[in-house]
Amino acid sequence: MILKKLRWFALAFSVIAGLNPSQTRCFAEVPCPWLNAATAGGVLGGEVQSSTVAVTPDGDGTCRFVRKQSSSTLTLSIEVHTMPLPSKTFATYLAQCNGTSLPLTAIGNEAFQCVSRNSTDGEEKVIGRVRDRAFVLTINASLTKQSAKTGLSPETRNVAEQVAGALF
Repeated sequence: MILKKLRWFALAFSVIAGLNPSQTRCFAEVPCPWLNAATAGGVLGGEVQSSTVAVTPDGDGTCRFVRKQSSSTLTLSIEVHTMPLPSKTFATYLAQCNGTSLPLTAIGNEAFQCVSRNSTDGEEKVIGRVRDRAFVLTINASLTKQSAKTGLSPETRNVAEQVAGALF
């Protein structure tokens, strides 16, 4: 008897839930394996929208954090790729620097800051390697505090250290 009532209740509930036109479907957001949205929001100065694309079984993928601020869009992106031969393949990632590359210490096995001739666009890029995995960190946010020594903001360096740490 109780089993019959439970079946009836389950059927009635599913019919009522299925007929609700204002019901919205919820999908869990895929989190970024290398940085969380709160940290990205701290770097970009407010709440961000995040997206994670194609995290493979090897752990390769791309995370993108976006903050809309009046008429501008601030972004932070992280790309991670497994390299079959790191000693040879890493140079292809480093070639993404449009300008000079400066070595950065204490970030992964090796890391470089990309210094563009047109540094007024507010973009900072770090390309690094942890074992057999390359990462490309790009921040477009016009961060105001920059180190006099490297020209890299402390926020960008901090994020690069966190990404490298997550890859170890």
